[in-house]
Amino acid sequence: MNEQGNNSNGTATASAILGIVSLIVSIVGGLTFGVIGASIGLACGIVALVLAIKVKKETDNVKGQTGFICGLLGVIFSAIFAVGCSMCGAGSAGYGCYGCIGGSCFAASDIGDSAEDFEDAMETLRRLEEYN
Repeated sequence: MNEQGNNSNGTATASAILGIVSLIVSIVGGLTFGVIGASIGLACGIVALVLAIKVKKETDNVKGQTGFICGLLGVIFSAIFAVGCSMCGAGSAGYGCYGCIGGSCFAASDIGDSAEDFEDAMETLRRLEEYN
């Protein structure tokens, strides 16, 4: 029983570490490297979830909670970044999105264009009010 407990402790620790790594890599990697960073975070998150579920079964739901929660959040954020960056890359005429911070994402320019359009519309409304 003691050997199984030590094995569960090691697996729970590995699950927690991979879950935390998944969470960090999915967010930071998704922002900086787009789909590539999200894929690495997704892989770490899935391994963390599998290890956490294994530990929870072995120890009757006592250990593995940290790895499970962080791994699940890492998988969720990775999926969000993977889908978002894929959509951004598909809308960029065949060029892939390799991260929002790197400046290759078109979302920043689209937001800037929308802000300029809004300012133009507000100016038109002001002119109409002055005319009436």
